[in-house]
Amino acid sequence: MPVSVKAQTLVVPHNDYNSIETGITSLTDIVPLDDTVITTGFTFSAAGDGFDNTVGTHFHSSTGGDFGNPAGKAEVGSFFTEEVRGLSEYNLTGLTTASSAFVSFNVFTDGGLFSGDNDFPFTGNIDIVAYQGNDLENISDYQASVIGNVGTFNTGSLDIGDTLSFDVTSLLNNAIDNDLSSLGIRLQIASGTNTQGGAWTFDSFRFTTDDQSTDIVPEPMSILGTGFVLAFVPVLKKARHK
Repeated sequence: MPVSVKAQTLVVPHNDYNSIETGITSLTDIVPLDDTVITTGFTFSAAGDGFDNTVGTHFHSSTGGDFGNPAGKAEVGSFFTEEVRGLSEYNLTGLTTASSAFVSFNVFTDGGLFSGDNDFPFTGNIDIVAYQGNDLENISDYQASVIGNVGTFNTGSLDIGDTLSFDVTSLLNNAIDNDLSSLGIRLQIASGTNTQGGAWTFDSFRFTTDDQSTDIVPEPMSILGTGFVLAFVPVLKKARHK
């Protein structure tokens, strides 16, 4: 089981961000490989500008070292009026359909990545959705079209080091069957949740063959079937190169 370590938060002026996309593939999360791991993802965070939070404008965690924050972290919640979303993408090259597949990840810290600003948690719901990835860190992944709903969970009982798992068997198999090169997973604030400026941070994202949840009972949403994904394939293939 991966070991989660509490974040070392750094004080970095938030207005020094660079909103240019990195255009490079991020490092994969450091996850000990065993026979339960199908593939590891790479993880990053993007945020809105605090005025129109329907569109991402800059990174909070990426291989570019934004604000001095560590790469590979999925920050979810708020930074003052900004909404922050955590993202993880998985290269599907060479993968075959699976009889069982889960997206599993760990609670890195009960707060955001900015010391003194959003380094405290919120109690509320987080939605997990899937989108078509491209193995690049793109700010536009913040608002990328949803191709399937994975699940939702409440943060009230979370502790640092907890592992959460959600079934993605149908979504992964449909993506492979339709020759998608990459599948993205996005964590975002659920409608009706008030973060009051707080956040949570997750890491060690991977697809696993088993449910690795620790003392957590996820609340599954409907996983949309083959028909839904097939309906989106023409649009997705056109948008593959961001």
